[in-house]
Amino acid sequence: MKTLITGANGYIGIHLAQTLLDRGYDVNAFLLEGTEAHDLATLPVDIYTGDIRKAETIEQALTGCDTVFHLASIVGLWEKDPNIFHEVNVLGTDTLLNTCLRKGVKRVVVISSCGAFGLPGPGQMLDETLDNGAKLTDPYEVSKYRQIDISKKYLEYGLEVVFVYLSRVFGPGIKSNGNSITGIIEGMLNGTWKIIPGNGKTVANYAFVHDVVNGMVLAMERGEKGEGYILGGENLNYDQLFYHVEELTGRRFSLRKIPYPVMWFIGWLEEWRSRWMGSKPFVTVFGAKKFTSDCPISCQKAQVQLGYRITPAREALKFTLESLQMQPIIPNQMSRMAGLEAQAA
Repeated sequence: MKTLITGANGYIGIHLAQTLLDRGYDVNAFLLEGTEAHDLATLPVDIYTGDIRKAETIEQALTGCDTVFHLASIVGLWEKDPNIFHEVNVLGTDTLLNTCLRKGVKRVVVISSCGAFGLPGPGQMLDETLDNGAKLTDPYEVSKYRQIDISKKYLEYGLEVVFVYLSRVFGPGIKSNGNSITGIIEGMLNGTWKIIPGNGKTVANYAFVHDVVNGMVLAMERGEKGEGYILGGENLNYDQLFYHVEELTGRRFSLRKIPYPVMWFIGWLEEWRSRWMGSKPFVTVFGAKKFTSDCPISCQKAQVQLGYRITPAREALKFTLESLQMQPIIPNQMSRMAGLEAQAA
């Protein structure tokens, strides 16, 4: 079976390509024109370049493909022109699926974000039944919500579309918005990361990249069309996450807890600076709230229906730390469109 991966030179895309090859798939890799292939250049994949918003370039990449993994996306909390989130994540997905329909592709797995559900209420666990999407205000999360909505219409035309939702993904690989948790861990090791958002008790979900890509393949092979599956990991608060890193490294890190009001004010200042300077803010007002709001996640549906398996966080962090010590993460000079964000949840 031949499959296409869009955003294949992103953090998750590279891992997915290797996993698919190991399972006997033939792989076409679609990259944003002008970006680097990095590790894909060493793999037996057919590489195509173009723009997800241009049907003619997608058509070439779909040559011989029965299935598609759609990862290409603009990821992050801020863009100088916020309309780019809609143009790429929504309109680009529409163009891709329309082209898939015309080219006779049978099945597409659309990779989205748990951010598309919105935040759960106090004491609530986020799962696939949560729908706070209509209340979203962040341009990225709004675009991921609308991406799902626009994708569902293709079910009526006979295209089998399956959805997967990602939390905060980490593990070895290139630096990108999709691998920011590993970047934080690396920053702890080299002394450049020195804060804990909030009081340290904020709960989020952390997913090991190897689990995630295996789950994507399971969604392709076993997922019900029209259904969505959360591919996450363990729910941990910041104190627990950083304790694991300290325990595994045998080091003590001096991390300063930054209360939400202080983070909000920093975010406000950073947004003001960004409007004048055009540079990316360290944190936004929305990011300050997001990183200090509880978001525990359930992966039960994927576990039961797909056979999705979760690597214990401590074991996954041990593997990640060993990878960081053996070989530094490759700097990401690729497009913002490659891969997905760890900041989604």
